[in-house]
Amino acid sequence: MFMDELEKEEPGSEKHSIAEVSKYCMATDLGLECVCSRRSTVKVGTGTTVKKEDSTLYYYAKQIDDDLLAVQSLNSHWAPSGPAQEVTMTELITQYQPEVDMFLKQVKPVMQKIAKAVAKGDRHRNNGEPFSAAMEYNNALGLDEKNVRALFGLGLTYLQYNQHDKAKAVFEELIGLDGFASAEFKHLFNQFGIELRKQDMVEQACRYYSRAIEVCKTDENLYFNLARAYLQGGQLCEAETALEMCLFLNPAHEEAQKFKRYISSVSLS
Repeated sequence: MFMDELEKEEPGSEKHSIAEVSKYCMATDLGLECVCSRRSTVKVGTGTTVKKEDSTLYYYAKQIDDDLLAVQSLNSHWAPSGPAQEVTMTELITQYQPEVDMFLKQVKPVMQKIAKAVAKGDRHRNNGEPFSAAMEYNNALGLDEKNVRALFGLGLTYLQYNQHDKAKAVFEELIGLDGFASAEFKHLFNQFGIELRKQDMVEQACRYYSRAIEVCKTDENLYFNLARAYLQGGQLCEAETALEMCLFLNPAHEEAQKFKRYISSVSLS
């Protein structure tokens, strides 16, 4: 995809050569990946004692489109963490410095540790081993406290084994993250919302879907799920309003049509 396009570029094109790109990025199972750094100047102190200091910030970059990368800060454990911002390859090459050895020796091994811990946690959870699952998810979170996959897994473990207080703490962490409603986590996202309703954590379920709607305003299914949570909490008017938004976005949504007729019949009875 990306490398093929680079091969086709004519001399004089604004695109960068493979040689230039290879100084930064290498091909991996996730596409092109790299670690890069950027120097910045910060002010330290106040008033007459203020002074400027140079600092170097490190980032992990991953290809998400032909000429687009998602860039995340590295935390103190050298793990990519927190929200990502998009940069073009031109911006990467002109504004950042390559850190190839750092990617291979520090960042990639940590990412692999996190991925393995989450995978083990998923296996333990699916096998009905909640304590082992929680241990593995917490191992991942020890390296990246904002890891969405690990938080979802830990939250699901607590919900499925009725540890509501712990589940609520994880819930608060999740809805505060920018990426928790990302498409790549859709399966876990839906499962988490269902478990909230199953456990009669209706207030949390409503907040959960409302927060997701802030991120994905055009997803009719989020409004549908919000309506279900409102109904379970006895909030008929709010449920109807959510269904109206669902049907506004997708008038052919059959389940929402049936649901709206049901709410109308309940309201009239």
